[in-house]
Amino acid sequence: MRRILVTGAGTWTGGRLVQRLEGRPDVQVRAVDEVEPRLSFSSPFRRVGLDRPELAGYLLESAPETVIHVLGIDRGRAVGRARAHEELVLGAQAFFGAIGRCDTIRHVVVASDVAVYGSGPRHPSVFGEEATGHGGQGRYRRDLLDLEQFVAEMAEHLPTVTFTVLRFAGLFGPNVDNPLGRYLRLAVVPTLLGFDPRFQVVHDEDAVGALAHAVDHPVPGTFNVAAPGQLYLSRILRLGRRIPQPLPRRAFEAAVRGLARRDLTLPTHLVGQLRYGMVVDTTRMRRDLEFAPRLTTRNAVLAGYGRIEAEAVT
Repeated sequence: MRRILVTGAGTWTGGRLVQRLEGRPDVQVRAVDEVEPRLSFSSPFRRVGLDRPELAGYLLESAPETVIHVLGIDRGRAVGRARAHEELVLGAQAFFGAIGRCDTIRHVVVASDVAVYGSGPRHPSVFGEEATGHGGQGRYRRDLLDLEQFVAEMAEHLPTVTFTVLRFAGLFGPNVDNPLGRYLRLAVVPTLLGFDPRFQVVHDEDAVGALAHAVDHPVPGTFNVAAPGQLYLSRILRLGRRIPQPLPRRAFEAAVRGLARRDLTLPTHLVGQLRYGMVVDTTRMRRDLEFAPRLTTRNAVLAGYGRIEAEAVT
């Protein structure tokens, strides 16, 4: 019986992954998070933070062969920005330290985000995995850089363990409640005058599919995960039948502050993408990881807006 430990199981993405994995007859799943699960599953669940000493004991007790670390996906809305930062950096540092003491682990899958590249006027139009961004772009990007640095250091010290990092484009779908989705679903969407950035997204079910696929394909390295194709923001909003409201820079910044007061905080990295866009090269995903999202960016957008059923797309 193959044993798998999933962190971040309280989120929709983590919970849906647990549901998908526990349906396999040869798999035993254990799940952890510091928030109660959004979805129901039958696997054992332990409510504990990644930076708590008891998690290391639970990891050693569980003796998993595979660990799937889902906390790299932005969860500031679920636990708050400050706590999300602690989980992503301090929690990961403690958690990966515990992984180093568990001799049963053979494969670690880590969810990251394309926000790690940053977004700016001098950046490449398409980011490959080797690209390095410049500038600040907020705490979340810095936290992701720290997370991936932990992974790189662990990979050097644990040559018998395969580390797979998945950098996800923005998740968009009917189930994930994230800043990008809430922004795109506004009836009137503030945009930056003179800018029409290009975007890729990945449907929420395809994101779960990528994590599940990585479990069965222990390939070392870092992989961009995004749906095929790209769309300008203006086209995304037309597909969603939303009304764009182009604003000059200061008015746009005021609109962003106004959204924060309405409980829609746009993280710094997302504000940068709304100006300069974010498109990534997925050659490694298709060639080396051998994964292909089921939905294109266009169909993922339509499904995210509820204009088509994702299950009906072949």
